[in-house]
Amino acid sequence: MTLSAEPAVRKPDTPASDRRGALDPRRFTAGAPATVAPLVIGGQVRDHTATVSLVSPADRQDRFTVAVADAELVAEAAAHAHTARGICAALDRHTRAGVLDTMAQAIAADRDVLAQVITREVGKALKDASGEVDRAVATLRAAADATAGLVGREIPVDAVPSGRGRRAYTRWEPVGVVTAICGFNFPFLLAVHKLSAAIGAGCPILLKPSDATPLSTLALAGYTLTAGWPPAAISVLNGDAEVGKLMVEHPVVRLVSFTGSTTVGGKIAAAAGAQLKRTVLELGSNTATVVAADADLDHAAARCAHGAMASSGQSCISVQRVFADRAIAADLADRIAAAAAALTVGDPYDPATDVGTVISEHAAGRLAAMIADATTGGGTLLTGGVRDGVVHPTVIYNPSPEADISRHEAFGPVVAIYPFDTLDDAVAAANSLEFGLMTGLFTSSLTTATYLVDALEAGGVHVNDCSNYRADNMPYGGIKGSGYGKEGPESAIREMSVEKVVTWHR
Repeated sequence: MTLSAEPAVRKPDTPASDRRGALDPRRFTAGAPATVAPLVIGGQVRDHTATVSLVSPADRQDRFTVAVADAELVAEAAAHAHTARGICAALDRHTRAGVLDTMAQAIAADRDVLAQVITREVGKALKDASGEVDRAVATLRAAADATAGLVGREIPVDAVPSGRGRRAYTRWEPVGVVTAICGFNFPFLLAVHKLSAAIGAGCPILLKPSDATPLSTLALAGYTLTAGWPPAAISVLNGDAEVGKLMVEHPVVRLVSFTGSTTVGGKIAAAAGAQLKRTVLELGSNTATVVAADADLDHAAARCAHGAMASSGQSCISVQRVFADRAIAADLADRIAAAAAALTVGDPYDPATDVGTVISEHAAGRLAAMIADATTGGGTLLTGGVRDGVVHPTVIYNPSPEADISRHEAFGPVVAIYPFDTLDDAVAAANSLEFGLMTGLFTSSLTTATYLVDALEAGGVHVNDCSNYRADNMPYGGIKGSGYGKEGPESAIREMSVEKVVTWHR
């Protein structure tokens, strides 16, 4: 590959010895002395004259300022990453795993302050933010274990005539520079998933957080640098879609990992494909859960209510469509509504709050319109709705199949229950959309479970659980409009690696 001349590396605004201080998460909590959240360019903490002002969704009043990247800074970060390829690839697995373990220990120690940062930038309840940090720690530890698990295999080339007198095996090598673009809903965890896989595989990484939620990703870069990852091998580039486009299209980038909407994912796939770059896309959904007549309704209702409302419903696998056997559908809907109504809605920083705010006033307005469309079109509002700009846990019974909530992703604390007459009807409805990320099912019948596991079109099926379940060490990804490729430490490390075959002629 022929590259243009690398830009001169600018002098860092913060000395290397003080990187962690500038990226300390305590600087990004509400009430901390006002500072401009910086960029990280090749491990150097960098201020920039271009900034944006963001408002915290937690209270719609707390404002913070963030430096944003431009084309020159993207090019500089890419140049650093390109020079770091050999350094990262030369790190043995023990060293890579050690970086991940060290990060996990430091992040676990800062759990409470990181949860405060996440709540500030996303507006989710503090208990959900704390859970996100816990999951990030578990992901880092799983990635440390998976780093040693990516092994080659012997190829029996002597099984074909041309292989006589030869031996062959495969080995895995880093794919090269990775661009990782994250969504706003789990800003810390999504960045950890992508970063930990890059470290495990030995790849330099260019990280772009959502332009709405940059703070926790900047803090993550601080933990990465102090854990011993080569400074040139990590950059955090805040900014809008144009910054992301530059990061995707830069010629040194060999793989793009993206979490976000299906629409944006399609654009990224087209841009990356034009340059024959590999992509891992975790995109949108409108997830389905099927509840058979013989299910444990108490368990199904509790799991569906939690799966719909956790993290303010802002999850791509949040329970949105529940298909229930007509014999139990109304009863199940009432149970889900009762569980949802019992949740505490309020100040996201209050440890007693179950459901915080959604990401923006615009998102709240969109959800209000979706709820109104569902109820005016024949659905019954059992609980919830939008009051004074706050989206309360919302349960709707039997809206039209043509309603927005039936066809599009809500991305909020809203769930609809639909009665069905036969399992075939439930499967047809669940599979009718151009999504296929995760599904769930509840039944006490092995025959029913086996049928649904085979028939439901998705990247994963959870038996006697809802769609909104994810163990962070499992393979995770969708089909159809929900994307392709797999996340989860072991799978993502493999995605960021290249299998090389080696033959020996005796």
